[in-house]
Amino acid sequence: MNTRIFGTAIALVFLSACAASVDPAMQNRIAEWFNKTSSKSYEAGAVYQKPMPFAVGQYVVQGTTDGDDHMIHRTALVGREGDAWIMESTTLTKSGETMMQMAVSGMEKVQETLNTDDLDIKWIKIRDKEGNVQTMDGMTLSLVKGTYSKALTGIAMKFDAELGMAMVRVPAGTFNGCTKATSKVETFFGDYESESFLHPKVPLNGVVRSVSKDNGAVTELIEFGTNAKASF
Repeated sequence: MNTRIFGTAIALVFLSACAASVDPAMQNRIAEWFNKTSSKSYEAGAVYQKPMPFAVGQYVVQGTTDGDDHMIHRTALVGREGDAWIMESTTLTKSGETMMQMAVSGMEKVQETLNTDDLDIKWIKIRDKEGNVQTMDGMTLSLVKGTYSKALTGIAMKFDAELGMAMVRVPAGTFNGCTKATSKVETFFGDYESESFLHPKVPLNGVVRSVSKDNGAVTELIEFGTNAKASF
């Protein structure tokens, strides 16, 4: 069974410039996230098919370990404007924090058509480390929309869910009946394949754990919920 789901906006990270220096405060924040643990358990009654219906407040926090590097990614739906969802993406690395909001329409249609060309960006807001917010819309957005749209395809993930089911323990808890799948993410920088474990109780993308087949990077679910608020 091949289908497509929305993943975390990891591809958007590559569009944000990160300083080369290491910030000890950021390292501490990342360590705090990775040290979180939950004793909760979640059941799945059937093979994972697709994400639950989108709703304002849904969010996931995932931690990625790539060799000695650690990153935290938070993706949340923090509002609606007409037919567009307001998606907020925050990334913590050892050198800094990046935060972005995008108004994106067509997300439900992509689940039906499997064509990410149906996604449309209405505006983009980026907050810098000083708290200043830059908005790109109109003519400004038209100049960069192609680049950001291509990166946005990284939140749509194809997967083959015919590899069985398993119990997976991650910081967010124990997920029984995860669907094991081979997934593929298409990004501006290329296509990436992973072995993923998906669960219907996880919003937005269903991903509990994934291991990249390209470089062995491991991404695990640290926290999720339905009460996210906009950060700016």
